[in-house]
Amino acid sequence: MTTRRKVTYAVLAAALVVFGIWAVQRISGLSEDTQATNPLFRWEYLFKRERTPGELWDSTREHLLLTVQSVVIGLVLSAALSALILRFGWLRGLVFTFAGVLYTIPSLALFAVLSTYNSNETAAIIALTSYTLLILTRNIVAGIDRAAEAALDAADGLGMSRIQRLVKVEIPLALPVILTGVRIATVTVVGLVGISAVIQLGGLATYIFDGFKRSYTTLMVLGTAATILLAIGLDLVLRGIEWLMTPWARRRVAR
Repeated sequence: MTTRRKVTYAVLAAALVVFGIWAVQRISGLSEDTQATNPLFRWEYLFKRERTPGELWDSTREHLLLTVQSVVIGLVLSAALSALILRFGWLRGLVFTFAGVLYTIPSLALFAVLSTYNSNETAAIIALTSYTLLILTRNIVAGIDRAAEAALDAADGLGMSRIQRLVKVEIPLALPVILTGVRIATVTVVGLVGISAVIQLGGLATYIFDGFKRSYTTLMVLGTAATILLAIGLDLVLRGIEWLMTPWARRRVAR
Protein backbone atom coordinates (compact mmCIF):
# COMPACT_ATOMS: atom_id res chain seq x y z
CA MET A 1 0.00 0.00 0.00
CA THR A 2 1.41 3.37 -1.02
CA THR A 3 1.98 6.22 1.45
CA ARG A 4 -0.64 8.39 -0.26
CA ARG A 5 -3.26 5.67 0.08
CA LYS A 6 -2.38 5.15 3.75
CA VAL A 7 -2.79 8.86 4.42
CA THR A 8 -6.14 8.89 2.57
CA TYR A 9 -7.47 5.97 4.58
CA ALA A 10 -6.23 7.52 7.83
CA VAL A 11 -8.01 10.81 7.06
CA LEU A 12 -11.23 8.98 6.18
CA ALA A 13 -11.05 6.91 9.36
CA ALA A 14 -10.49 10.03 11.46
CA ALA A 15 -13.42 11.77 9.77
CA LEU A 16 -15.68 8.79 10.46
CA VAL A 17 -14.64 8.73 14.12
CA VAL A 18 -15.34 12.45 14.52
CA PHE A 19 -18.70 12.10 12.78
CA GLY A 20 -19.58 9.09 14.96
CA ILE A 21 -18.81 11.00 18.16
CA TRP A 22 -20.87 13.96 16.98
CA ALA A 23 -23.77 11.74 15.90
CA VAL A 24 -23.89 9.91 19.25
CA GLN A 25 -24.01 13.22 21.13
CA ARG A 26 -26.66 14.60 18.77
CA ILE A 27 -28.86 11.50 18.96
CA SER A 28 -28.65 11.31 22.76
CA GLY A 29 -30.18 14.78 22.94
CA LEU A 30 -33.18 14.10 20.70
CA SER A 31 -36.60 14.86 22.10
CA GLU A 32 -39.97 16.06 20.94
CA ASP A 33 -38.85 19.62 21.72
CA THR A 34 -35.98 19.47 19.20
CA GLN A 35 -37.95 18.24 16.19
CA ALA A 36 -38.03 21.60 14.45
CA THR A 37 -34.57 22.86 15.40
CA ASN A 38 -32.96 21.71 12.14
CA PRO A 39 -35.00 22.56 9.03
CA LEU A 40 -32.57 20.75 6.69
CA PHE A 41 -32.52 17.32 8.32
CA ARG A 42 -34.59 16.19 11.26
CA TRP A 43 -32.73 13.37 12.98
CA GLU A 44 -35.94 12.32 14.72
CA TYR A 45 -37.21 10.99 11.38
CA LEU A 46 -34.26 8.61 11.21
CA PHE A 47 -33.84 7.61 14.85
CA LYS A 48 -37.22 8.15 16.54
CA ARG A 49 -39.74 7.20 13.85
CA GLU A 50 -40.51 3.49 14.26
CA ARG A 51 -41.18 2.71 10.59
CA THR A 52 -38.03 4.36 9.22
CA PRO A 53 -35.55 1.47 9.75
CA GLY A 54 -37.84 -1.05 8.00
CA GLU A 55 -38.63 1.30 5.12
CA LEU A 56 -34.97 2.22 4.73
CA TRP A 57 -33.93 -1.43 4.64
CA ASP A 58 -36.62 -2.28 2.04
CA SER A 59 -35.48 0.59 -0.20
CA THR A 60 -31.81 -0.35 0.23
CA ARG A 61 -32.53 -3.98 -0.62
CA GLU A 62 -34.48 -3.01 -3.74
CA HIS A 63 -31.69 -0.65 -4.82
CA LEU A 64 -29.04 -3.29 -4.19
CA LEU A 65 -30.92 -6.07 -5.99
CA LEU A 66 -31.53 -3.96 -9.09
CA THR A 67 -27.86 -2.96 -9.13
CA VAL A 68 -26.42 -6.44 -8.62
CA GLN A 69 -28.76 -8.16 -11.09
CA SER A 70 -28.08 -5.57 -13.79
CA VAL A 71 -24.31 -5.66 -13.37
CA VAL A 72 -24.14 -9.47 -13.28
CA ILE A 73 -26.29 -9.82 -16.41
CA GLY A 74 -24.29 -7.07 -18.08
CA LEU A 75 -21.03 -8.82 -17.20
CA VAL A 76 -22.23 -12.10 -18.73
CA LEU A 77 -23.42 -10.38 -21.91
CA SER A 78 -20.24 -8.30 -22.12
CA ALA A 79 -18.08 -11.41 -21.73
CA ALA A 80 -19.93 -13.01 -24.65
CA LEU A 81 -19.61 -9.88 -26.78
CA SER A 82 -15.91 -9.59 -25.91
CA ALA A 83 -15.34 -13.20 -26.92
CA LEU A 84 -16.92 -12.46 -30.30
CA ILE A 85 -14.76 -9.36 -30.73
CA LEU A 86 -11.58 -11.26 -29.87
CA ARG A 87 -12.52 -14.07 -32.24
CA PHE A 88 -13.80 -11.89 -35.07
CA GLY A 89 -11.92 -8.59 -35.02
CA TRP A 90 -14.20 -6.95 -37.58
CA LEU A 91 -17.01 -6.98 -34.99
CA ARG A 92 -15.16 -4.58 -32.67
CA GLY A 93 -16.43 -1.36 -34.20
CA LEU A 94 -19.95 -2.72 -34.67
CA VAL A 95 -20.31 -3.92 -31.06
CA PHE A 96 -18.79 -0.77 -29.55
CA THR A 97 -21.02 1.43 -31.70
CA PHE A 98 -24.14 -0.52 -30.70
CA ALA A 99 -23.21 -0.39 -27.00
CA GLY A 100 -22.41 3.31 -27.34
CA VAL A 101 -25.82 4.03 -28.84
CA LEU A 102 -27.50 2.22 -25.93
CA TYR A 103 -25.42 4.21 -23.48
CA THR A 104 -26.53 7.54 -24.99
CA ILE A 105 -30.28 6.84 -24.77
CA PRO A 106 -31.80 9.02 -22.03
CA SER A 107 -32.60 6.77 -19.09
CA LEU A 108 -35.99 8.37 -18.42
CA ALA A 109 -37.16 7.67 -21.96
CA LEU A 110 -35.77 4.13 -21.94
CA PHE A 111 -37.52 3.23 -18.67
CA ALA A 112 -40.79 4.64 -19.96
CA VAL A 113 -40.67 2.78 -23.30
CA LEU A 114 -39.61 -0.57 -21.85
CA SER A 115 -42.23 -0.46 -19.10
CA THR A 116 -45.00 -0.41 -21.70
CA TYR A 117 -44.00 -3.89 -22.90
CA ASN A 118 -42.60 -5.46 -19.71
CA SER A 119 -43.14 -5.51 -15.98
CA ASN A 120 -41.58 -2.60 -14.12
CA GLU A 121 -38.79 -4.72 -12.64
CA THR A 122 -37.97 -6.38 -15.96
CA ALA A 123 -37.96 -3.01 -17.72
CA ALA A 124 -35.61 -1.58 -15.08
CA ILE A 125 -33.17 -4.50 -15.33
CA ILE A 126 -33.12 -4.37 -19.15
CA ALA A 127 -32.49 -0.62 -19.14
CA LEU A 128 -29.85 -0.72 -16.41
CA THR A 129 -28.08 -3.67 -18.02
CA SER A 130 -27.86 -1.82 -21.34
CA TYR A 131 -25.92 0.99 -19.65
CA THR A 132 -23.25 -1.44 -18.44
CA LEU A 133 -22.43 -3.01 -21.81
CA LEU A 134 -20.17 -0.28 -23.19
CA ILE A 135 -18.17 0.06 -19.96
CA LEU A 136 -17.72 -3.66 -19.37
CA THR A 137 -17.09 -4.72 -22.95
CA ARG A 138 -14.45 -2.04 -23.50
CA ASN A 139 -12.63 -2.96 -20.30
CA ILE A 140 -12.69 -6.70 -20.95
CA VAL A 141 -11.33 -6.28 -24.48
CA ALA A 142 -8.78 -3.66 -23.40
CA GLY A 143 -7.57 -5.82 -20.53
CA ILE A 144 -7.01 -8.87 -22.71
CA ASP A 145 -5.43 -6.81 -25.51
CA ARG A 146 -2.88 -5.43 -23.04
CA ALA A 147 -1.67 -8.83 -21.87
CA ALA A 148 2.13 -8.88 -21.90
CA GLU A 149 3.58 -10.40 -25.06
CA ALA A 150 6.22 -12.23 -23.02
CA ALA A 151 3.53 -14.03 -21.02
CA LEU A 152 1.68 -14.97 -24.19
CA ASP A 153 4.85 -16.26 -25.80
CA ALA A 154 5.59 -18.32 -22.70
CA ALA A 155 2.09 -19.80 -22.81
CA ASP A 156 2.57 -20.71 -26.47
CA GLY A 157 5.93 -22.23 -25.63
CA LEU A 158 4.26 -24.45 -23.04
CA GLY A 159 1.95 -25.77 -25.74
CA MET A 160 -1.26 -24.21 -24.40
CA SER A 161 -4.28 -24.14 -26.66
CA ARG A 162 -6.06 -20.84 -27.45
CA ILE A 163 -8.69 -21.55 -24.78
CA GLN A 164 -6.09 -22.55 -22.18
CA ARG A 165 -4.08 -19.41 -22.86
CA LEU A 166 -7.19 -17.27 -22.55
CA VAL A 167 -8.33 -18.85 -19.26
CA LYS A 168 -4.95 -19.36 -17.58
CA VAL A 169 -2.97 -16.35 -18.82
CA GLU A 170 -4.93 -13.59 -20.58
CA ILE A 171 -7.95 -13.33 -18.27
CA PRO A 172 -5.88 -13.37 -15.05
CA LEU A 173 -3.60 -10.65 -16.45
CA ALA A 174 -6.65 -8.65 -17.53
CA LEU A 175 -8.43 -8.92 -14.17
CA PRO A 176 -7.35 -5.51 -12.81
CA VAL A 177 -8.74 -3.74 -15.89
CA ILE A 178 -11.88 -5.89 -15.95
CA LEU A 179 -12.62 -5.34 -12.26
CA THR A 180 -12.08 -1.62 -12.70
CA GLY A 181 -14.80 -1.72 -15.35
CA VAL A 182 -17.08 -3.64 -12.99
CA ARG A 183 -16.56 -1.00 -10.32
CA ILE A 184 -17.34 1.84 -12.73
CA ALA A 185 -20.42 0.04 -14.06
CA THR A 186 -21.66 -0.69 -10.54
CA VAL A 187 -21.39 2.90 -9.35
CA THR A 188 -23.02 4.08 -12.58
CA VAL A 189 -25.97 1.73 -12.10
CA VAL A 190 -26.38 2.78 -8.45
CA GLY A 191 -26.99 6.29 -9.70
CA LEU A 192 -29.29 5.23 -12.54
CA VAL A 193 -31.49 3.03 -10.35
CA GLY A 194 -32.97 6.21 -8.93
CA ILE A 195 -34.49 7.12 -12.31
CA SER A 196 -36.56 3.93 -12.13
CA ALA A 197 -38.75 5.78 -9.62
CA VAL A 198 -40.74 6.88 -12.67
CA ILE A 199 -41.93 3.25 -13.00
CA GLN A 200 -42.69 2.77 -9.30
CA LEU A 201 -39.25 1.44 -8.31
CA GLY A 202 -36.28 3.68 -7.52
CA GLY A 203 -34.88 2.10 -4.38
CA LEU A 204 -33.34 4.74 -2.11
CA ALA A 205 -34.12 7.49 -4.63
CA THR A 206 -37.81 7.23 -3.71
CA TYR A 207 -36.92 9.30 -0.65
CA ILE A 208 -35.55 12.03 -2.91
CA PHE A 209 -38.64 12.15 -5.13
CA ASP A 210 -41.01 11.98 -2.16
CA GLY A 211 -39.09 14.80 -0.55
CA PHE A 212 -39.47 16.97 -3.65
CA LYS A 213 -43.20 16.26 -3.81
CA ARG A 214 -43.71 17.09 -0.13
CA SER A 215 -41.08 19.88 0.06
CA TYR A 216 -39.53 17.89 2.90
CA THR A 217 -35.74 18.25 2.81
CA THR A 218 -35.18 15.50 5.39
CA LEU A 219 -36.27 12.87 2.86
CA MET A 220 -34.14 14.39 0.11
CA VAL A 221 -31.03 14.46 2.31
CA LEU A 222 -31.68 10.93 3.58
CA GLY A 223 -32.13 9.49 0.07
CA THR A 224 -29.09 11.31 -1.29
CA ALA A 225 -26.83 10.33 1.60
CA ALA A 226 -27.99 6.70 1.56
CA THR A 227 -27.42 6.39 -2.19
CA ILE A 228 -23.93 7.86 -1.91
CA LEU A 229 -23.07 5.54 0.98
CA LEU A 230 -24.34 2.54 -0.99
CA ALA A 231 -22.18 3.49 -4.00
CA ILE A 232 -19.11 3.98 -1.80
CA GLY A 233 -19.76 0.70 0.02
CA LEU A 234 -20.08 -1.31 -3.18
CA ASP A 235 -16.97 0.35 -4.60
CA LEU A 236 -15.00 -0.59 -1.48
CA VAL A 237 -16.27 -4.17 -1.61
CA LEU A 238 -15.22 -4.49 -5.24
CA ARG A 239 -11.85 -2.94 -4.46
CA GLY A 240 -11.41 -5.58 -1.77
CA ILE A 241 -12.30 -8.34 -4.23
CA GLU A 242 -9.83 -6.91 -6.74
CA TRP A 243 -7.14 -6.78 -4.03
CA LEU A 244 -7.73 -10.44 -3.15
CA MET A 245 -7.90 -11.68 -6.74
CA THR A 246 -4.84 -9.85 -8.10
CA PRO A 247 -1.93 -10.41 -5.68
CA TRP A 248 0.59 -9.93 -8.50
CA ALA A 249 -0.74 -6.41 -9.10
CA ARG A 250 -0.17 -5.57 -5.42
CA ARG A 251 3.43 -6.72 -5.62
CA ARG A 252 3.97 -4.65 -8.76
CA VAL A 253 2.57 -1.52 -7.06
CA ALA A 254 4.68 -2.16 -3.94
CA ARG A 255 7.85 -2.03 -6.04
